[in-house]
Amino acid sequence: MKKIIGAVFVSGLIFSNFAAQEKVNLFEKQLRQDIKALNESIEKLYKLHVRECAPQDIAKAEAYIDAIDGLSYINPDTGEIVKVQVKTIDKIIYKNKAKKYISVAREKVYSDQDGDGIPCYQEIEQGTNPFVSEKKVSSAKTTEGKSEHAVSPKVEKTGYKPLKLHARIHFDFDKFNIKRDYLPYLNVITRYLKAHKNLKIKIVGYTDSIGSKEYNDRLARKRAEAIKKYLIDHGISPDRIEIIGKGKEDYLFDNNTSLNRFTNRRAEFFVMEPTENR
Repeated sequence: MKKIIGAVFVSGLIFSNFAAQEKVNLFEKQLRQDIKALNESIEKLYKLHVRECAPQDIAKAEAYIDAIDGLSYINPDTGEIVKVQVKTIDKIIYKNKAKKYISVAREKVYSDQDGDGIPCYQEIEQGTNPFVSEKKVSSAKTTEGKSEHAVSPKVEKTGYKPLKLHARIHFDFDKFNIKRDYLPYLNVITRYLKAHKNLKIKIVGYTDSIGSKEYNDRLARKRAEAIKKYLIDHGISPDRIEIIGKGKEDYLFDNNTSLNRFTNRRAEFFVMEPTENR
């Protein structure tokens, strides 16, 4: 009797494990199909100039899709790139976030961003600036006593205004390794820099108030250096990256609580785009 009960119990475990594995396989299959559909949507948007109309949104979407297969970070001790698998719930979250940013990017592609009645993608195709209304471009005025000359409206291509991509990446006490939570945003920064090769990035490291100024200056710079190394390892030229270690300066909050000190232990990004005519 005991043997029969034992055999039934083992059979139940085997069936339960098989059912669980089958459920996992179905989830992964559906996830792959969803990712394929998302990537196809992105490819269609690229043909509609999404890189010009919504560069940050499409970069975030692609970064979250990449994160589904695991997050990569730099081991500060060995310098090696380590890939960490994400939990099932995180895969669902990343997929939904990617879907959200694709939707936002699509809306911007088809929207009239400067109020002149022309969608963004159409303005790119016809060579006009999608962010400056043709209605607001002033034509040259003739002065009294001079013959009038027909002047075609001229679109000033002033480039983008300085853009601050702000990512307050925070660090644990006395550490300079990059926390996994911030890797998707770093991937967004990486993709954005790859899409805009004329840009340079400034990374500024900070600390809290604990410790000497000399020590914190070095620690702040190490935090900036860790991020620089991450960007370089992911394809960004070191010539485009400037780092500064400010240490015990420019606190966001007072250092009276552990939460405030954690908030102050950070590195900030500044991506400056050229504003001169081009």
